[in-house]
Amino acid sequence: MDFLTGLSVFNYGLVTIYGVFISLSIACGQISRREKNIAALLCPIFLLLQTPCWLTLGVATTKQLYPFLVHLPLFLTLVLWLKKPPSISLISITIAYLCCQLPRFINILTTAFSDSALLGEFAYTLSIVPIYILLQRFFTPAAHNAMTDSRQSLLLFGSLPILYYLFDYITVIYTNVLYTANKALIEAMPSMLILFYVLFLTVYRHQLQQRSQTELQNSILKEQLKQAEKEMTSLHRAETQSAIYRHDMRHHLAVIDGFLTADQTAKAQEYIKAVQADIQAITIKRFCNNELINLLCSSFTDKAEGLGVQLSVQAGLPPQLPLSDTELCSILSNSLENALNAAAQMENSQDKWVSLYCSVRLNKLLIEIKNPYSGLITIQDGLPITNRENHGHGCRSIRTITQKNNGICLFDAQNGIFTLCIALPMQSFTGQTGTPGPNIGGGGDKRYFWF
Repeated sequence: MDFLTGLSVFNYGLVTIYGVFISLSIACGQISRREKNIAALLCPIFLLLQTPCWLTLGVATTKQLYPFLVHLPLFLTLVLWLKKPPSISLISITIAYLCCQLPRFINILTTAFSDSALLGEFAYTLSIVPIYILLQRFFTPAAHNAMTDSRQSLLLFGSLPILYYLFDYITVIYTNVLYTANKALIEAMPSMLILFYVLFLTVYRHQLQQRSQTELQNSILKEQLKQAEKEMTSLHRAETQSAIYRHDMRHHLAVIDGFLTADQTAKAQEYIKAVQADIQAITIKRFCNNELINLLCSSFTDKAEGLGVQLSVQAGLPPQLPLSDTELCSILSNSLENALNAAAQMENSQDKWVSLYCSVRLNKLLIEIKNPYSGLITIQDGLPITNRENHGHGCRSIRTITQKNNGICLFDAQNGIFTLCIALPMQSFTGQTGTPGPNIGGGGDKRYFWF
């Protein structure tokens, strides 16, 4: 064996070590000490498996057997030992194989310019370590994140290395057809690269839009939950003020008694009316056993009265519900505000109404809100579409909160009536059915079986 052949065999073993470490890094993301030890154990085993082939069958046959001597055992190690998914394991190995072409290209380039195969092998030996360091630093974490981001990303980033792996072994390792001047084969690889580039841009843009939309919805939802928390604080403050006012009632009675004792009946009556107005302004109406529902419905009953809208409430909910107070406040605030605004725009006073029904049936929290509307409402992808700027986020937030809590929400607009239906599992609150509260504002007895 001459020096050139020995150096070529040395580089062949060196690229095995290079490929094993790159494969594990891509499959694992960040290679740990345990994974480094596994790679260090696999490398001498793979080299020992190839040595008899080099000595007896030659380098060309060893290259043909390489998938069975190295790639298949490495794949089984990733799947069975490191518990990596088969798809990620396969793509990691083929990406590492693709990365092995970098030092090979430097070898070919050096040989072409220097007209010396020995210098080409030296360039290969000297370049493989810095290439490995650069890939470990910048490429392998990004490749791992891209593959594990979504199934689409996995298929997209895995298609090119798998196709190249098959192309290289079919046209170079097992046959020599790539070098037979076949024009179709020569153009195959550039065509594959172009196709990959087009698919990459298409899928990447789609995923970027989805991610941006998700981030926007999360940001809007956070702001709405913050606003809901502020509204709850304000409502609780009003409830506290009402309790304080009731506590101070004895002082008001003393003042009234003083007016009557002094035979100042007119002043007593005037003072009584002022106290009644103050109490009515801050008194929280009771609709059911849930205090938050009472606070919200009381607040929106006053808003409806100010808009000239008749709000009918039929509520029968237990003290505890399967979603947080801020989420429940956000759902009801968004839906009731939209309903009141739509009803307030109706020309006929008889059409200015909103009905709210909420109760627990069949171990599900059910909410239904109805209101008339004017104009045209389009339902697209399950959500009402609006052309008004900065509108439509409330419905998206309602659906996001509902889906987060494993529930469903349905928006429907038919015959001039807009309906929102929400169903949420009660989880641990099994067996509570709730007792319907008084029907404030009319509307009669209603029974809802849409679920």
